[in-house]
Formats: sequence, structure tokens, C-alpha cells
Amino acid sequence: MLYKKIVSSYALLLSLGAFYLGSIMLLGEGLFADFPPEWVGVMPFNSWISLALFGMIVFGLGNAGAAIHGFMKKDKKVFVLAIVLGALCFLCAALPVILLGEWYLPLIQLFLASAIQMALGLIGLIAKK
Repeated sequence: MLYKKIVSSYALLLSLGAFYLGSIMLLGEGLFADFPPEWVGVMPFNSWISLALFGMIVFGLGNAGAAIHGFMKKDKKVFVLAIVLGALCFLCAALPVILLGEWYLPLIQLFLASAIQMALGLIGLIAKK
């Protein structure tokens, strides 16, 4: 039961982070003022706004839903949701490396956050058997 709360709390933390970063991207100030021109036509997004909306919908709402499910239900689906959302975040973070062939510093943080989420989900599934 405690481990499920840890996984749910981590999902909630990731959800809040997705909404926070998405709102900063929507404001378009500072680092997010100009969309990199080398990304246009190569990446699936053509502006920070579309990337922010994708992140807020998929990772913000997805992790919020996983957190709510984990806090409310007694089943172990939250561990599967954590694995799926972690793998999706990992693949999305790998997309610039695959398409552009370049590494960016925030990717390492996304890889780490998604690896932790997947590990928590896997440990939860193994511990519950």
C-alpha cells in the first residue's frame, strides 16, 4: 500500500511538472521565445505552443489520471500506467536524438524521470506478485 502511494505521488509530481513547464512554454518567454529553426519540418511540432499542449495533455493529464487512479483504487493498474507513461516519455525524449542527431541537456532529465517512473512501476508489479 505504501509503495502504491509512492508511485502515485511520483505521477502527481510529474503531472505538476508537465503543467508547469507547459505553461512556461505557452508564455513564450526566455528560453522558449523562439522555436529552433532547424526543428521546423523535421520534428512533429512547429512551435512551442503545440509542443506545450501535447506535453500538458499527454503527460500532464496522463500522469494526473494515473495518480488519481492510484490514490482511489485498490488494484495494481497504477504500476502498469507508470510503466506505459514512463516508456512514452522515454520515447518522446529520444525523438530529437533520432530525428536531429543532436543531444540537448533537458533530454537527460527527461530520460532520468522516465527511467525512475518505469522502475517504480516494474518494482511495484514485481513486489505485488
